[in-house]
Amino acid sequence: MSTLVALCAEQHRVILQFLARLSRASELDLEQRRLWVQRLRQRLSRHIQLERHVLYPLLRTALAADPQLSSQVNGLEQQLRDQIPELTRFLHQAEREPQQLDPSATLHFYRQLRAQFEQEEKLLHPLFAQRVSPAAEQQQLRLFRKRLQASAPSSAAGRRSGLEEWERQAVTRPVLPRERLWPPPGSTASTATP
Repeated sequence: MSTLVALCAEQHRVILQFLARLSRASELDLEQRRLWVQRLRQRLSRHIQLERHVLYPLLRTALAADPQLSSQVNGLEQQLRDQIPELTRFLHQAEREPQQLDPSATLHFYRQLRAQFEQEEKLLHPLFAQRVSPAAEQQQLRLFRKRLQASAPSSAAGRRSGLEEWERQAVTRPVLPRERLWPPPGSTASTATP
């Protein structure tokens, strides 16, 4: 399995865990809700960036000679793009007003993203593993890493907090065998599904 495919699949699982936890918002106080929404927004943003700047460009190049598969890939990418505005509004509203967090809306997004992720894992991930060379994948990941590093704001002390650094690395470095990306060391997270 390619590094990118493993990373995307793990990010899918983590994003769905955040949504599952937020669907039980009544169990969380307001600050916990805000924190979970912020983390979900950050994770989802990083995941979308990774797909937009690494996964889809590599697949488009690899499938250029196959119009039918290219069309399917483009359709899945457009499907994700179509979900982003509504999801973004929801996340920003929930972050501003965590007391208004709607568990039914959270379940709606959970179901939408789960369906999207399942399609990606069923179609895109196998295509990626079959058609994209490890050298092309590593080159694109290096470019993406440089892009992220160039866009990362530096703090006054020149350091990030442990979780922020861990999240940045989770996107830019390879997944090691048997490594669990979530929860990060020293934290706890519920893995229940709604």
